[in-house]
Amino acid sequence: MRRVASLHLDSLCRGQAPMAVLEMAALVWRNHAARARHSWQHARQRDLIQRYPPELSPNVIADSTDGHNTSAPSKACHGPQDPWIAEPLHTASGQLQLEPNDPKGVAAPDLRIKEAPSLSTPRVLLITQTSKEAPEIAVQPHSISISAEPPPFEIPPPPEIPPPPEMIGPVETKLLLNQTSDVNKARQHTLRSLHARSIPEAIKGVLQKQLPSLPSLRVSDGCPQAMETLHKELMLLHEGSVDMPCIVDAYKSILAAGYSTPELLRVVISSYLNGSSEMLRPDVFAAIVAVDAHLLAKGRLLLEDVPLDVLDCWCREPACLTDEAHLSELRARLYGKSQFPIHHPTSQCNSGSGDCQSSLPVTQRRRQFVIEREAHLTAIKEYLAFQRQMTEKGEGGMLSQRTRVWMQWATALSDSIRNLRNTQGSIRGLGALGYRMIRDLEMDSDLLSVITCQTALNLLLAPSVRRKDDLKGFDGRVPFVTLVVAVGEAVELEQYFREVGPTSHSRGVSHNQRMRRAVYDADDAECRRHAVVLGAALVDLLLEHACVEVDRSLLSSEEINAASNECVMNFGQAGKGKRTAKAKAFGHDLQWSDGKTVGYVRLKSYARDVMELGPEELMRFLAPKYQPMVVQPRPWRPSAVPPEGGFLMHRVPFIRTTNKKMTCLEVYNAQRVAHVMDFLGQMPWKINGRILEVMLEVQRQDLAIAEVPPKLNPELPRIPENAAEFPPHEREALLLSRHNAEKRCMELVSERPTFQLKLQAACNFEHADRIYFPHNVDFRGRTYPISPHLNHISDDICRGLLSFAEPKPLGKEGFFWLKVSLANLLGKDKLPFDERVAFVDASRDWIMEVAKDPLAPQSIKHWAKADDGPWQALARCFELAEIWRTGDEEGFQSCLPVHLDGSCNGLQHYAALGRDQIGAMAVNLLPSDRPQDVYTIVLGIVKGKVQHDARTGNTEGTLARRLEELNVLQRKVVKQTIMTICYGVTTVGAKQQVQGQLESLVGDQVGPEELSILASYLSKLVLKSIDEVFERAMAIKAWFDKATQILNQLQMPTAWFSPIGLACVQPYKKVRKVECQTKRQKVTIATEDGPRVDKAKQRMGFPPNFIHSLDATHMMMTAEGCQREGIGFAGVHDSFWTHACDVPALNRIIRSAFIELHSQPILQDLYEDLHVRLGGLELLAPPAQGQLDLTEVSKSLYFFS
Repeated sequence: MRRVASLHLDSLCRGQAPMAVLEMAALVWRNHAARARHSWQHARQRDLIQRYPPELSPNVIADSTDGHNTSAPSKACHGPQDPWIAEPLHTASGQLQLEPNDPKGVAAPDLRIKEAPSLSTPRVLLITQTSKEAPEIAVQPHSISISAEPPPFEIPPPPEIPPPPEMIGPVETKLLLNQTSDVNKARQHTLRSLHARSIPEAIKGVLQKQLPSLPSLRVSDGCPQAMETLHKELMLLHEGSVDMPCIVDAYKSILAAGYSTPELLRVVISSYLNGSSEMLRPDVFAAIVAVDAHLLAKGRLLLEDVPLDVLDCWCREPACLTDEAHLSELRARLYGKSQFPIHHPTSQCNSGSGDCQSSLPVTQRRRQFVIEREAHLTAIKEYLAFQRQMTEKGEGGMLSQRTRVWMQWATALSDSIRNLRNTQGSIRGLGALGYRMIRDLEMDSDLLSVITCQTALNLLLAPSVRRKDDLKGFDGRVPFVTLVVAVGEAVELEQYFREVGPTSHSRGVSHNQRMRRAVYDADDAECRRHAVVLGAALVDLLLEHACVEVDRSLLSSEEINAASNECVMNFGQAGKGKRTAKAKAFGHDLQWSDGKTVGYVRLKSYARDVMELGPEELMRFLAPKYQPMVVQPRPWRPSAVPPEGGFLMHRVPFIRTTNKKMTCLEVYNAQRVAHVMDFLGQMPWKINGRILEVMLEVQRQDLAIAEVPPKLNPELPRIPENAAEFPPHEREALLLSRHNAEKRCMELVSERPTFQLKLQAACNFEHADRIYFPHNVDFRGRTYPISPHLNHISDDICRGLLSFAEPKPLGKEGFFWLKVSLANLLGKDKLPFDERVAFVDASRDWIMEVAKDPLAPQSIKHWAKADDGPWQALARCFELAEIWRTGDEEGFQSCLPVHLDGSCNGLQHYAALGRDQIGAMAVNLLPSDRPQDVYTIVLGIVKGKVQHDARTGNTEGTLARRLEELNVLQRKVVKQTIMTICYGVTTVGAKQQVQGQLESLVGDQVGPEELSILASYLSKLVLKSIDEVFERAMAIKAWFDKATQILNQLQMPTAWFSPIGLACVQPYKKVRKVECQTKRQKVTIATEDGPRVDKAKQRMGFPPNFIHSLDATHMMMTAEGCQREGIGFAGVHDSFWTHACDVPALNRIIRSAFIELHSQPILQDLYEDLHVRLGGLELLAPPAQGQLDLTEVSKSLYFFS
């Protein structure tokens, strides 16, 4: 068996070659060996592609990265007739062509490189075999050959090529790569040069320090822990906490090594980023690491994004690397206004321009790392600003990470107070009066402890002096007298507040001052004495019981003895192998000052360190604003502790829940759900640039259309001074207009920043080729994109801004479904499909005008008020107009998603569970010529009841006639209540829904009080009408309620397995809370999860949550079907999206999945599971089912439409 390779490198010529060329030659063969090892798992990952026929049995070589065994080739990578294939490897310096002699190929080699002393020339690399099947290769200046027995066929040297003008002098190189047999030892690589340059001292420092985390700047792979470590190192580097070499000297050392032109610098950067650093000289490698770290930490730039002209500038002026203005200008040139390293079109540095190296495989992962790092830095910056505000206000102790620490002190202090109150007999000794006050005080011990801890910390963390005799914080200390008075006064004010109760006066400083005067006006001296004695006793208990667990090495010998005598020692757990101890958090010192001894209380340094989180702790504590990804999300591992997946560095839960202890992921296999999440996260998206352009223009012109909020608040109508003299109807109309204007102003307070966050996210990723949305699930199985501000599950603004990144030709049916999509968005979704398409065809003229000038007044009226999404409608107008303009209806590349929405999907599942034929017909489970509208059906019943009441003379008759007069009996008024009836909407909730719709229709004519009365009457009629249409669904819902009532009696949370295998546990438990009104604010603290379930939430939540678990299962089964058939898919609960050309296939998959789901005995399985959990307690069997034939669903055109 034999194969021969020839190397043609334009820079490899007579005895003269830069070091980079020989490094690259060796790199080619090192890559060859690596690719042979991984050919079955990583086919076609790089330029060199090798395939092996399945009958070969090469040596078993384990992949150290993923641990997979490669002894069995994957049949997915090749077929039985597939010969060994080699393709040319194109490099910056030339081309390598591998030519197979044996079509059956060779076994995967395991190679080592060592010195070849037997050859005559010193410029020789010898790669020897470690097994008989492995070939050996020899690398010489003019040829490279690989051989196994028999000897290789020699290739003549290439013709002479003159050396490049910038090439350095003769370099004779030996490469020694000695791989030890001990797998636990690091591989040692040494690259020596006979004409080696001197290494700058700064670089020697780098080599001595070895900077263990910085080589992972390549981010070629790594777990979240590695990414977090890298992020922490870069933060320390940015802050100057880590010594790095002079960047100018580091860059000069690269130039001195012979890489003195932009083209040769590119070779270094490429080798470094491709993981070929061992082929570089150590000084060059250390220098390039230093430069890369500097650009990432301080310039927020990727080294591979730097264009040639900037590299050339750095060759001439290395000092530019440290010029912040230069780096900022470069960042703006490359990335525009984006917060993240995503190329702007004007940067002339994209993957296809050749002006930079952004097409390297590792670049996108590095880009994603920088995006996540920027999100963390932004979160830390915002948190530190908030921390400064809280501390300046004297409320530093109420920051949440500090609360976690001092709540442990509050618990210990509360236990001590309870023990004191349980003491029998009199209390004597020093401080006995204060302890007796605590015992006799009628205040909960938890409340006393919270007030004491909060007040003490607010004083100790105050940054400056507030008043001469108050808050005298300096050097982190507070006079003991000031502290005890503050604690005593806080307790006295709380006691007074509880006795007097809230007043009608406004709160704030003036209110607290009035309370303070009321407490001390009677006998100021006596009251202050009482406060001091009480405060001193509480502070004494706090100093005694407040402890923190710290590394024993941080304590003095006295503190260690005190910890050993008074606190429990703890070795090895919290400190992860370190010797730790619980030591006192506060110290009490006496100091001679101004002729007297003054006592001070201080928060000890190690306790303050626990309070002040460092960068690493902040990364775990803070939740950044998650952004879309520019690489595919990491696969989920839900059973890991904690679950892993999604982002490279961000840690996010697999299941969204308020009580993570109830997810139970460690005890069962949720991998099927995880695979669906991976599939959803791999769907590539992009920003619709034209929609973003129009949206920015709408904001700039302040048009306030299509849910874009106006810049200014509406003008509030002025109430005249003589308004009381107006006629009643005029006065009410004036007050109503004022009320509505004030309400709108309040709504705009939240609408503006929310819109701005969405717009900013779209601008940041406008020029990204692809973006991805990692998904996770809630406890019911419903899927959600993790990035909150920009995703397809959000409102119309976000949906309009997004489109699929991979367009597909419309084909024969795609154009039809694209028209249906626009008709649905324009409110024509209750028409038959042919009529929807005819409506769009009839609207062709105005669609073309809208696409031409969407902000013209005659265009705005067509799209800006679309019923189900104006921005999505506008995007489809743009695409339809382009299709009509080109005339290519089948070949047009469409990237817009087409939505297929369920027809009141919750009631569809109820009808299928009960095999309810009447309900099934109302929600389109059965075939029909026209789509059935359950909302219209229920509305008809409601109208009949209103007409009946209107003929009576009682109160209901008056309300019914008023509804008819206002003409509000419309479909939209009843729609929301019908949609949510299967999700457990209550009478109160239904009233609020109806009232909101009435207000939008006649809010300018009817006052709030009358609207409330009308809504109460109408909502009751709606609920009664629903019961008549969906009798079996309501019977199933009642059965759910009875099952939950029995579980509530046993204090058991309601739980079940969804049909797709997700354990669903309702996390509704009562939480123990401590509330106190301090002199600054009211504080509510949840101390722990209560031991008892919240019965009301458990009962009301079970019916909707169970139905949600069914629609989530249906969506996941549909996603699995799409994955099997190779079509794109995105889902929003009961709305399924795909390309227009793939809608017919998606229609078939949706119906097949629904039939498969409900062919299972879902209610019977639930009944048996509950029977086991109840331990034999009697539970009524589920309601009997009807005669619905589920296979009819496959014939229903409008089941999902």
